Amino acid sequence: MAITEEINSGQEVSRRFSNRGSARRWNDMYATETPSAEEHNYRCRRDRALQFLLPNLPSQGRVLDLGCGAGPTLLELRRRGIDCVGVDASADMLEYAGQRLREHGLDSSGLLQSDCRQTPFPDAHFDAVLCIGVISYLPDYELALREIRRILKPGGLLIISWRNATHPAASDPVRIVRGLSQRLKRRRAAGQGGSPEFTPGRHLNYRKVTRKMERLGFRYVQFAGIGFGPYQWNGTPLFSEARSIRISDTLSRILEGLRAQWLIRQLTDVSLWSYRRGEDSR
Repeated sequence: MAITEEINSGQEVSRRFSNRGSARRWNDMYATETPSAEEHNYRCRRDRALQFLLPNLPSQGRVLDLGCGAGPTLLELRRRGIDCVGVDASADMLEYAGQRLREHGLDSSGLLQSDCRQTPFPDAHFDAVLCIGVISYLPDYELALREIRRILKPGGLLIISWRNATHPAASDPVRIVRGLSQRLKRRRAAGQGGSPEFTPGRHLNYRKVTRKMERLGFRYVQFAGIGFGPYQWNGTPLFSEARSIRISDTLSRILEGLRAQWLIRQLTDVSLWSYRRGEDSR
């Protein structure tokens, strides 16, 4: 059953991030400042990931962008002359990534189609790995974490993100009731010997993920939460997209200034974390 679930999820992800799915949208949202508050959050995620990476990358360091998508982060790395490789499961996304690099007069080689759970790289090959918005699409994301640990040098940097499980209820209180109902259904299924249905792109509980990271020998470095809202009532937006962006940015400045990390972890849409691989990890 687990193998079948992994295969089906891989097929669903490939379809979702193809030109028949959302590949063009992911490409376009990084080409310009689109008005969407959600897409604004993703561009902020890219920028904060670079802020985590660049000051901590050794001279001549090698970077893997695992799940590089349409190449927005690769573009910024190659603009800076950083040795980087891009891997993605979607051929269409890789085509957009290559096109983006060529449009800026940059080398478009070093783009590889591969499963993030089993890459072709040797052990301890990279100084840093970016894994942005990937693990939510895997039924068993520990497989990807173990692969990252294998290809990352001891002491190497992992920057990883996922969407936060508590954010939907925080941005739309009506969803609290729905969430409780779904949780009861999952508990009943588990009590009857069943298992919760896997949904690609699901929101993840940061406590569960971070505990797993620690068990695998990753050491926490820093965290950023990105994106408050957009706020809704039973699915109806309370503010325009432009005002939602202003509200989110203002809340970010205030709560970061107050160092209210617990609130930020609970309320924001995107969790962005930085870890180092333990020196003795195996």
